[in-house]
Amino acid sequence: MFIIITFMYVLGYGTRPEAIKLFPIANEFKERGIPFITLFTGQHEDLAKDESIPMPKPDIVLKNTMKHGQSINSLLSGIVKKSDNYFKNSKLKLIVQGDAESGLALALSAFNNHLEVVHVEAGLRTSNINSPFPEEMNRTLISRLSNIHFCHTKSAVNNLNRENIKKNVYLVGNTVVDSVELILKNSKPSKLITDIIAEDSYFVVTLHRRENRDKKFKKIWNELKNISKKTNIVYITHPSVNDITLKTDSNIKVINPLNYADMIHLLNNSKGVISDSGGIQEEVTSLNKFILICRDTTEREETIDSGLGLLVNNEVEKNIDFLYQKPLNLSDSVYGINVSSKIVDILEKNL
Repeated sequence: MFIIITFMYVLGYGTRPEAIKLFPIANEFKERGIPFITLFTGQHEDLAKDESIPMPKPDIVLKNTMKHGQSINSLLSGIVKKSDNYFKNSKLKLIVQGDAESGLALALSAFNNHLEVVHVEAGLRTSNINSPFPEEMNRTLISRLSNIHFCHTKSAVNNLNRENIKKNVYLVGNTVVDSVELILKNSKPSKLITDIIAEDSYFVVTLHRRENRDKKFKKIWNELKNISKKTNIVYITHPSVNDITLKTDSNIKVINPLNYADMIHLLNNSKGVISDSGGIQEEVTSLNKFILICRDTTEREETIDSGLGLLVNNEVEKNIDFLYQKPLNLSDSVYGINVSSKIVDILEKNL
């Protein structure tokens, strides 16, 4: 019996978080012999150089989508226009992840070409369209454009139900658990990370969201200097805040952005985390690390419910004792197990 393939999946991504969450699905496709291609929008241009994220080399690259100082609308329109050249008259089925501009633009372009859209990590909500901005609106719009929705938790399913999205909604877990497991099994940290790990206990700090720039950032930084008198701090810079001058001291080690493997090993050996990152809120649950979340809202309430996360806005110093707790004995994974396998099982049935 011969099976004629009349379409092909395309994994579309443009940012590190998207590649991190999608590469386990690419691995699963390869293992099962399911045909697919990859499309890179170029949003995080240095992503192509990060070989620690085992995403296959992109089959399609949208060139020159990023321009210095461009608006969100400029980025979105550029991706929509350039991807249209590949989606027009095609038999592709698009898979996107999360809430980045790249995912929204690709989903809109695919929808306008009557292509099926599959959304991984669907249903995240804060119910405040301005927090985080523009991600909350992005993921809400992607949900309206999608045909299949893979949710990481029951609360995400409920969020979609409240928006009357009930068809082809699947509770599978979060592919980040597969990503972390694969990285820890198949990689070793660089010398920079092994040297940091060998020195002493430390907190990892990352800050990049729009709401934390300027006054909030300066307040947090001053508090970090006080905290560093007791525990070393490893602060990882971010391209979006590279215009801020950091006055460091001897107990705060400022390092450039890391590849994904080094980041996971650094987190895994840390004493705790201070961050406004969405992805790190998920990764710490796989690593059993406490995190102070420097935001006023979070769509990852499961991290808080697990006991590993605390929402602190910019009040870091007065909540720092949270990171000095004894490790929790978590018997179940907050975001599931073998998630990519579950997703591909469902996609195969839809064939």
